[in-house]
Amino acid sequence: MNARILDHHAVAPAPSPRRVMAAYLEEFRCEALRLLRNPGLALPTLAMPVALYALIALVVAGEATVREPATALFLFSAFSVMAVSMPALFGIGTSLALEREMGMLRLKRAQPAPTGSWLVAKIACGLAFGAIAYLPILGTALAADRLPLETVRIAAMSAALLAGAVPFCAMGLMIGTLFRGGAAPGYANLVYLPGCYLSGMFFPLPPSMHWQVPLWPQFHVGQLAMHAGGVQKLQFEPVLAAAGGMVGFTVLFSAVAIWRLARKG
Repeated sequence: MNARILDHHAVAPAPSPRRVMAAYLEEFRCEALRLLRNPGLALPTLAMPVALYALIALVVAGEATVREPATALFLFSAFSVMAVSMPALFGIGTSLALEREMGMLRLKRAQPAPTGSWLVAKIACGLAFGAIAYLPILGTALAADRLPLETVRIAAMSAALLAGAVPFCAMGLMIGTLFRGGAAPGYANLVYLPGCYLSGMFFPLPPSMHWQVPLWPQFHVGQLAMHAGGVQKLQFEPVLAAAGGMVGFTVLFSAVAIWRLARKG
């Protein structure tokens, strides 16, 4: 009789899709609360891009952005890439590194939750917070009349910029799996800040440095945004090359992160 009972309960019934979705949403809620309760991370990544955009595009280069639409679009794209990429990179990388250091990943694997739900929650939060950081820049540009594009083009450009957060989510996962919690922000800056300048994101580079521009994901994200917005003057690579560069960086960073998690966890 006991054997029959054990056999009957050996395989637990699969959870319903509703319960699985509820588990993913709970993981997302907890991850979002964790980020919001860390002002040292949330405030810089959410407030700094729009503050810098307002200072540079509306004050320092205000006359240039009024006189030359391409300059206005160039600065809008640059700070928008900054807005969508910082929460994805620093939010995911720092939190994952700290959780690995404290042994939280082993605890998460032992919990009765869908496999990888914590990872999905981190990526979803990176994308969501990137959108939250981007919207104030979009609103500022529209209110100041510094976005001379049709509505359809603005929507397409916004979609391209938000999609540009994906490779930086993968980069954050890679940073979080390779380095310890205290060192992860420093290494993230060591990778991120040179890319912002050497990719030509904030200012044009001399021809002698053009060879290394495709080595940075910021360049491909900006180029995809320019194609989506129809800004031909600022298109420096084909649209397929821009999309392929984003996909390539995402696959590369994700492969390193998966390898590291499988090797050590």
